[in-house]
Amino acid sequence: VGTRFLRGDASTVLGQLADNGVQADAILLDLGVSSMQLDRPERGFSYAVDAPLDMRMDPSAPRSARDVVNELDERELADILRRFGEERFARQIARAIVRRRETQPFERTADLVETIKGAIPAPRRFGDGHPAKRVFQALRITVNEELESLERALPAALTMLRPGGRIAVLSFHSLEDRIVKRFFAAEARGCVCPP
Repeated sequence: VGTRFLRGDASTVLGQLADNGVQADAILLDLGVSSMQLDRPERGFSYAVDAPLDMRMDPSAPRSARDVVNELDERELADILRRFGEERFARQIARAIVRRRETQPFERTADLVETIKGAIPAPRRFGDGHPAKRVFQALRITVNEELESLERALPAALTMLRPGGRIAVLSFHSLEDRIVKRFFAAEARGCVCPP
């Protein structure tokens, strides 16, 4: 028994392993993000430090948070903020982003944070954490296609599992949790239903 390290998105790696007939008795999917990446200011994940607006887990990936913020239309932005950040002021924030970028495109996290703060009613800016927390989560999930990756990884992991094997998934927010529960509930019913 040896250890092999494979670099890549979980869904891609699990798919390749499954296609090559690799089987496992146990699979652990840890959906947490790396604090080593998040804590590096130049990666642009933090709303607390001014940095280039990036948020790519893989720096060679084609689309950054800067691209998302500067290119999507208002409705698409609002949808991302609502779905992936569960942001209650998604429409107002998306409108403020579009209005601001008409005069100057977003390049840095601090510019985005100030725009978010300005879009949220003053009494709601306090409590429930930093006002940009949910927006930054939504952008990170979008840029890195985190939920799509999870949806592809689960069937690949199940394909690799030997009879009697176990899959454990560590999820860190309700969006991931819902996908995992829906997938295994569908499997228990004997069908794989669309998300």
